[in-house]
This record gives sequence, C-alpha cells and structure tokens, in this order.
Amino acid sequence: MKKAFLLFAALCLTALGMAQNTQRVLRVHDNGQVVFQMPTNNLDSIKSHNRIATIFFGDGSWSRNIHSIDSITFAQIAAGDTTVIIDTTAVDTSSTIRLHWMGDSVAITNPYASNGVAITTNGAKVSITAAANIANLVYELSGATTTGSFELATDKKFILMLNGVSITSNSNKAPINIKENKDGVLHLVEGTLNTFVDDASNSAKSCVYSKGSLTVQGAGTMNITSVAVNGLQGKKGVKILNGNTTITVSADASKGIKTDESVEMDGGTMQIVASGNLIVDTLDDGTFDKSYCSGIKPDKDFVMNGGNLTIDLPSSNRGGRCISTTGNTIINGGNLTMTTAGAGACLGGTGTNATDGYVNACIKSDSNIYLYGGHISAVSTGTGGRGITADGNLYFGLDSVDNERLFCYVKTSGATTNAVGGSGGPGGWGGNTSDNDYFKGIAKAIRIEGNIYIYSGHLQAYCAQTSGDPTGEAIETKDSMFVYGGDIEANSYDDAINATTYLEIRGGRIWAYSRGNDGIDCNGNTNIYGGLLLVKGNEVGIDAATDAGGRFSIYGGTMITQGGTMGAWDTPNGSSTQRWITIQNANYGNNGILVKNAAGDTLLIYKNNTVSGSGFINADSKAFSKGDLGNGTKPPGGGGSSNRNGLVFSSPDIHQGQSYTVWTSCTPDGGQNWHGFFSDGATATTTSSSTTVNAQ
Repeated sequence: MKKAFLLFAALCLTALGMAQNTQRVLRVHDNGQVVFQMPTNNLDSIKSHNRIATIFFGDGSWSRNIHSIDSITFAQIAAGDTTVIIDTTAVDTSSTIRLHWMGDSVAITNPYASNGVAITTNGAKVSITAAANIANLVYELSGATTTGSFELATDKKFILMLNGVSITSNSNKAPINIKENKDGVLHLVEGTLNTFVDDASNSAKSCVYSKGSLTVQGAGTMNITSVAVNGLQGKKGVKILNGNTTITVSADASKGIKTDESVEMDGGTMQIVASGNLIVDTLDDGTFDKSYCSGIKPDKDFVMNGGNLTIDLPSSNRGGRCISTTGNTIINGGNLTMTTAGAGACLGGTGTNATDGYVNACIKSDSNIYLYGGHISAVSTGTGGRGITADGNLYFGLDSVDNERLFCYVKTSGATTNAVGGSGGPGGWGGNTSDNDYFKGIAKAIRIEGNIYIYSGHLQAYCAQTSGDPTGEAIETKDSMFVYGGDIEANSYDDAINATTYLEIRGGRIWAYSRGNDGIDCNGNTNIYGGLLLVKGNEVGIDAATDAGGRFSIYGGTMITQGGTMGAWDTPNGSSTQRWITIQNANYGNNGILVKNAAGDTLLIYKNNTVSGSGFINADSKAFSKGDLGNGTKPPGGGGSSNRNGLVFSSPDIHQGQSYTVWTSCTPDGGQNWHGFFSDGATATTTSSSTTVNAQ
C-alpha cells in the first residue's frame, strides 16, 4: 500500500500548481514528525526499490525505509520560505526524567516517581525500572563520571536525550545497558559531546547496549570506546538518522556495531575503528571456527541510504571485515570509505595442503551485494586482502539511471598469503583438502561467487601488485557476468576481468588492462552485443576459452583488443554477425591509429594512454580514485614483445568484403578521449603513410 502511495505521490509532482505568493512543498512524515520537506519545483522523481523510497532532487537524494514512513503530503507555504527539512528529529521534552552526573554521585529529577518509574543508585551507578506505561518517555543524561553506569528496564519505547554526558564505567558494568526489548532512541543534543567508555571488566555485550532496537539521531556528537566488548549494539536493529558518531573497539572478535537484525544508515557522519584481532578455535574434527573483529556486523542486512561512513581496520586487525553481513549489503547513497591493513594467514597447513585460512575484506556478504548509489571506496593493503566479496550476486547500478549517481573505487595491494606457483586466477576463501580447493589467500579487488550484473555507475577495480603468480583478478565472478551499462575500469597483474561460466556485454564502456595475464578471461561462452570495449593483455587481450569448447561471438559494439605473447584475442566463431580488421605493426596504438572507410569516413581514432598507477580516469571531483591518478610506477605495457596478432578493431561500421585505410601514426585533436578512444567530433592529423586492410 505504501509503495502504491509513493508512486501516486511521484505522479502528482507534475500536477501541482502554486499561488502567486505561495509554493508547494512535499512532506514526508514519520511518527508524527516531518522528516523531509522540499519545494516541489526542486524535485526530480520518487523511486521505490528494495523496500527503500528515494527522493531525487537537484544533485542530491534522500532515502528512507518505506516502513519508516507514515505518509507523504503536500503543503502550501510562503513563496519566500526557504526551509528545507531533512530528518528533523525534535524531541518532546514535556515527559522528561533528568539525571546529571557529578563524579561519584548523580542528581536526579523524577516527576514520575509515583507513576511507576523507580530509580536506585549506588554511587554514580543508576538503575531504573519504568512501568509507567508511557511511550517515548525521555531520560535526559548530562554531566560526567568515571565510576558510573546507566541501566534501564522499561515497558515502553523510550528516548535517551544525551545532553553533554560522559560516562566511564567499571565493576563489570556497561556505560549504557537497556535490559528490555523495547525500541529506543539515542538523541544527540545539538552542540554537545557525549562520551561512553568501558574498561576491561565490562561483562556486558557492548559498551552501549540495548536488548531492543536503537536509533541514533540529533545534531550532537557521540564517542563510544570499548576495550572489552562491542561498541554499539541494538539486538533488534540499529538505525543511524544523523549526528556525528565515533566508535572505537579494540577487543579481539569485537564489533563496532552489532545486531541480530539489520543496520540502516540514513544520514549523519560515523567513524569506526576496529583494531582487535581474530579468535580461532580448533574444533574436534580438526576444522577451525573463526571470529573476527569487524566494523559493522548485522545478522541480517546492512542498508546505507545517505550520510558519511568511514571504517578503518588497522594492521592489528587480522581477518576482519569493515562490513560483514549474513544477509544483504545495500548501498543506495552516501559516502562510504573503508580500509583494511591486516595480514591474512593459513590455518591447517601451507601450500597445496592448506585447508583453511583468513584474509581481511572491506565488504563481505553471505548473500547479495546491491550497490545502487553514492560514493564507495574500498582499499585493502594487507596480504590476501579483498575489497568486495559476496557468496551471492553483485548488482551494480540501476537500469536507466545516470552514471553519476554511483562511484565505486576498489583497490588491493597486498601479496598472496599462500603463494603457490601455477594456481593463477582461481583463488578462494578456503575449502577442502583437494588441490582445486585449497586455501590460497589471493588478494582480489572484487570476488563474487554468484553473478555480476552491471547497469550504470562508475566501477573502478585495481589490483596494484606488480609481479607474481598467483596474483588476483580485479573483477572476478565464479559464475556469470552481465554488463548493460556503466563505466568499468579494471587494472590488475592477473586477469582484469574473469568470468567462470558466461560473459555477456550489451552496453556501457569497459577498459580492461592486465599487466601480466589476460585483459578479459571467460572459461565459458562469451557474447558481445554492444558497448565499448578497450582491452589489453600481456598474454591475451580476450581469452574466450575457444580451445576448451568455449564460444566467442560478436553481434554488436565497438571493440579494440590488444594482446601479447598469446595474441590479441581468441578468434570469434562463425555465428558472429559483426566483422573486424587486424592492424599489424601498430605499436599498439602508442603513435595513434586512424581508420577510414572507402568513402573517407573516420571510423576510429585511437591512441594508447601511458598507464601509471591505476590508470583510471577521474570522472568526477568526488570520485575516490583521484589519489591514484598519475601516481605510481609505470607497469609493463600490455602486449609484451610479441605482436603476432597486432591490434584488432571491430565495430558495426566494419563490413564483410570491404577494405579500409589505416594510418598507424597520427595526432588526435578535440572531441572526447576515454582511455585513448577519441569520439564526439575528434579529428586526427596523420604523420605516416597509409595501408589497406580487409574486413575479416
């Protein structure tokens, strides 16, 4: 019903008029509050996807779970009113109990003492039992103590109004402990700093703990530091609406945020540092049970709709994950920055006898990963470290959505944890004792067990290792990969893109560059229907496994592929409907290539870019990859010393039985340049004599 209403609201945007001195605004309501307000003439659209409603306006967007929206209304306000509301989280303080800590004591104002709210103290330790049957009763906490704690058992949902409070606990206590399964709010009063710290004696599950759900809101700051347990834990869910929160955990196997349900971030700023190590238990059957120190660990989904989230796992954290979900990871918007630096290790042997192990990862999902919007950076520097990995599928971007809605940069630079020569690309998280499944601990930017679907956005995957066998692929699926749109840039020493079962490309732009192996490698069938492909491989540009029964077919698109010691590509089979030309002695385009048809029309202007560092194009000033542009040592050029198959160019403009004029040295000018492919009105001045080649 709510989805239908959201659709109705979106349709109404174009039908709303305005009086001369007024303007129409759209309002979103939750629990009696206006959480979003925007003039309708600033709105682009409303979309509902995956239980998340997103309102697009100008260069921004605002998202919220549909179940957290009561209604959407339209109002008429003064034309000069510039008020824009995004998650206003006011608190009604008419029902407030006040606690103010003063060192080892606490001052209490309890107007509900005769209505079922009992408060007991032991020095600075406070215990409250609330049977007042009053929903949203407010508990205002202020002052400072180094020997205190706050415990609450309540029969209704509640609000903790944090008004400049600092609680350091001891004596087995957590600074904040909510003992009943009731929905709670941590409201950070604007302009205040609120601090919660435990010590090694904390026997609770978390530094700030609730048996129910917790929602963080407000315009203040909250710092949580735990040396013993988790940082922030709402057993029935955690939601971040706004505020500035820092969480630091250092205990082994601890979590920055932990819940049995889902974590949702809609706004605000949050920094998490998880520096603890893992815990490994050896089971009776000789296998290993591993518990990691992670940034965010929901037992269901992690959903990010907005805000700024930074998660750092330093070198002391081995095997941890910035985000680790048993369910799905869903990023609809916001800025997400993740770093890991811990080293991986083998367990139960080494080499081909290794049966298990661990490596760090920025995102590890036991189910699917949905990256739909926002700016995402995932950098892993430790041995064997992974950027993004899932046991299910990866969905990147949305159909018919502008590429600028999504930027994702993934980088790994660590060596292989269990380097055994000759295993190359397969890699793995671990497995049984067979040679095919032994633990390898190979650093990979993106590794997906299921399928990869790419619809829009900017995806940049970089494995910065400079040598070695095995090394990791930039983008790898153990099943199939489907590309319908977007800009994809993949750079690695091993395969830039690797699909085990099937590869299909229907749109988008792909730059795949392998410094030591194949630009694109598919072990099954490969079908190209459209898009722009610029592929370079030190061994093969496109390895389509035709020698092992794979079928490689081209039905559309524009393609430039270059290889080295094993050729430019596996020749497409007879079912292909699109032709190509092979350009010998092209020096791989370093001097520029110009191709014209018999009528004199320009079909191709191409010039290799000098690759340094990632080689990625910084498509937007907000893109996280800008730090790698123009930096680093120039890697070996794709193609090696052999040029037996030259450079292959295929496009819908190449026709069977026709010949084409080729210049292998030219100077491009004007137009648009994407990794050396010039378009949109570009011209070229030739500096060499031409040759004639025939379509194949």
